[in-house]
Amino acid sequence: MAETVDVAVIGAGVVGCSVAYYLAKMGVSVHLYEREAIGSGASAHATGSLSLLGAEFSPGPSFQLALAGYREFPSLVPELEESTGMDLLYQRRPSLRLALDEEEETFIKSLMPWQQEHVAMKWIDGAEVQRIEPRLTKQVRGAAYEEESAQLDSYRLNLALAQAAEKKGAQLRIREVKSLTVQRSTGQKPGQPPGGNSRVTGLITNDGEISCNTVVMAAGVWSAGFGDQLGFPVPVRPLKGERLLLRYAGAPLPVLISSPKRGHMISRLDGLLSVGSTGGRDYDQQESHLGTEYDRQPTAAARMELLSRAVDVLPGLADAELVQQLAGSRPLSPDGKPIIGPIPGWEGIYLATGHTTKGIHLGPITGRIIADYVTRGSPQIPVELDDFLPRRFQDIQSPDFTASGLRAEE
Repeated sequence: MAETVDVAVIGAGVVGCSVAYYLAKMGVSVHLYEREAIGSGASAHATGSLSLLGAEFSPGPSFQLALAGYREFPSLVPELEESTGMDLLYQRRPSLRLALDEEEETFIKSLMPWQQEHVAMKWIDGAEVQRIEPRLTKQVRGAAYEEESAQLDSYRLNLALAQAAEKKGAQLRIREVKSLTVQRSTGQKPGQPPGGNSRVTGLITNDGEISCNTVVMAAGVWSAGFGDQLGFPVPVRPLKGERLLLRYAGAPLPVLISSPKRGHMISRLDGLLSVGSTGGRDYDQQESHLGTEYDRQPTAAARMELLSRAVDVLPGLADAELVQQLAGSRPLSPDGKPIIGPIPGWEGIYLATGHTTKGIHLGPITGRIIADYVTRGSPQIPVELDDFLPRRFQDIQSPDFTASGLRAEE
């Protein structure tokens, strides 16, 4: 006899664990299915940056969602820490978005007019940057100063979400989901677009069949593999990213630092300095780092590039000690925006994937959105969500990921 559950969530990264956590808080019976381990995908190597100023967010719904996601953390973090006893290394402090050349300065300033409508920020010149942090290169032309940004340990967040969800009744199952079980509309064949009453009714795992009312597909780059069965494209592909953890003898940086070309530089609360990421492109050659499959193998080329970028920004890092190099692939969507919501023509299934480099920032708010869909029929957050619905890709034939990949900064 098939195991039965109200909601089955596929994928135990930050997005999937957020979905399980918010559903469990609402009293829903939820099982979380993961083929490897909690946080074994993109979430394990993520920076944990919660900045609002990156190029990944654009005016309108994209930035509305970013704001909603950012505002989720001040209450969520203490809630999780109290529940689990974990320290998520969460910090809130000012940030500098540095311009080291004219191109970066022009780009940063071009975004500021609409960003300033929502974020307390201003442009400061190179002299003011030096007063804030004298160790930065004298080549800095200026920076966007943000009064508050935030960062935390993404892996600890992932573990805390999973543990807190379990404490509220969710159950973790280390099983690989092989396929979905479906009831198709009259005349529909596998691989064809669904009709009006097609329904997902469960999962088939390597350990048997699961019957459920609702499936949430939060499997990151692996979500695309279920598209053929549904007759609906799930356009996500891997975007490789690598970052470094350094031990630096100097005092911690007083601000969170980023640059459009050179990535981030963040003094973590555990004493290590995070530097990265390779993002979607090499900043000198503008070459795409798009991959064809999930890749967690660190490379010497990325290590040298990241160290070179770091020394460009903070020359004293030439003497820093390399502690760890992390690598992994993020689920990139064609427009760089997450794919959240019901699949057209299907009942009983929701997508929560395609967050590109913002899965940590947007994971908890995605969990809240999906929990609202499941329990209330529609989200209750003040954000226009049409831009994120799967239906925008309903007729896509040959998705182009180049532009969104090059736009990624982390």
